[in-house]
Amino acid sequence: MPEFANAKLGDERRAERLVRVAGRVERNPRVSFPQAMRTPGELEGFYRLMNSDGFTSAQMLEPHRKATIERANHAGTVLVVHDTTNVDFPGKSKRKGLGVTTASSHQGFVAHYSLVLGAGGSSLPLGISQMETYTRTGKKWAKAKKTRTRVRDDPKRESLRWWRAVEAFEAERDGSFEAIHVMDAEADFFELLSQLATTGTRFIIRAGQLDRTVKTDEERIKLRDFVDELQPIATRTVRITARRYQGKKQPASKKKRHPERDAREASLAIGAGRLTLQRTRYSRLDSVNVEVNVLRVWEPKPPRGAPPVEWILLTTEPIASRADIEQIVEWYRQRWVIEEFFKALKTGCSLEARQLESYAALIKVAALLTPIAYRLLLLRGMSRSHPAQSPTKFFSALELKLMMLDDSTRGLPKPKTLGDAAMLVARMGGHIKNNGPPGWQVLTRGYQHLLTLLIGWEMATDFKKYRERSDQW
Repeated sequence: MPEFANAKLGDERRAERLVRVAGRVERNPRVSFPQAMRTPGELEGFYRLMNSDGFTSAQMLEPHRKATIERANHAGTVLVVHDTTNVDFPGKSKRKGLGVTTASSHQGFVAHYSLVLGAGGSSLPLGISQMETYTRTGKKWAKAKKTRTRVRDDPKRESLRWWRAVEAFEAERDGSFEAIHVMDAEADFFELLSQLATTGTRFIIRAGQLDRTVKTDEERIKLRDFVDELQPIATRTVRITARRYQGKKQPASKKKRHPERDAREASLAIGAGRLTLQRTRYSRLDSVNVEVNVLRVWEPKPPRGAPPVEWILLTTEPIASRADIEQIVEWYRQRWVIEEFFKALKTGCSLEARQLESYAALIKVAALLTPIAYRLLLLRGMSRSHPAQSPTKFFSALELKLMMLDDSTRGLPKPKTLGDAAMLVARMGGHIKNNGPPGWQVLTRGYQHLLTLLIGWEMATDFKKYRERSDQW
């Protein structure tokens, strides 16, 4: 797999094995590793690689990270979407090094990712620029808040992950292209906002602390009261996806902040203003006040019984015109792409079903699966935003040929565009045309089926060559 080529793992043989292993897994990322490897020798080599102490998960991911920055260089302006997810492993047997998660009786680790997207009309995923993992001990916040000053000055505190990811990306960017960092409400804390403002870093962050006091030209006022007074400058209609909590137990606080809802079209109003966020007493002494633009995006008339949509956005982006405001909203809406990436990683690539027995090995598995999940996400994105491009932009000539030989696509025309090819892949995954555009899950199933056909074709070709050589003997 090219996204792992030239990995520096301390030994060329490890790097070669990584490329082979990644190729095996990519062909069917949902199956177990014993199923993905062709021989017992390959499986043993895979386990030795994942359990090796001679390299890190960051070294494994480095070629993909560099390729991501290179793609960003060609994009001109990019969105860097940061978010954190829990990776849970059920079961009673304890795995070495794992911590607690929010899921009941589960063990696991926390992964913080930075997903880079093109900021143009397509917002295509360009890759992962950062993956940071850590574990939690389960210490309750009720105990930690008694020593808030110590926690504030703790160099290992979790909140620093947001700035580390931004700082690392900005160091790589080095002014060669523009970047706007997009984050959800968990990143709304003064220290981070002050660091972003001091370094001139562009951002769009959803506000979570609406009870904070802010300063306007005229007075000090609660942020909640300030945004409630904003008048609509623009309106737009957006498609709101359904939200359901199934499977893993979710914290009550999360359900309260983000209640379940049905998919629907929502008519939204948008208001904007400017204010100053003042340094809090828990901030570092050298923190500076932060002047930001504020957008309120809300649903004035939600359907009866439905939770209304509302986003309060803090941003460095200009709000001088309606076009400026609409662009900020559209950029923030791209934050949901990272949620699709997490689905591709956990469900499409079965990260949480992996059976390795240590945290050290499992984070290497996460690094292995990350570029594969990105490729699945890219297929979905390209099929929606660039449907008229040539199908060879993503698929090989052999893959296109195999699409036409499958029973599920028999009688359908040869794909002339990427959109045509994606629909054939979706058909192979069980998609029904009347259900609308295919989602990432059905595309994943179809893509896995296509790669299974590719394995069969290669095996048949190898067998034919073997017979030809046998006949010559």
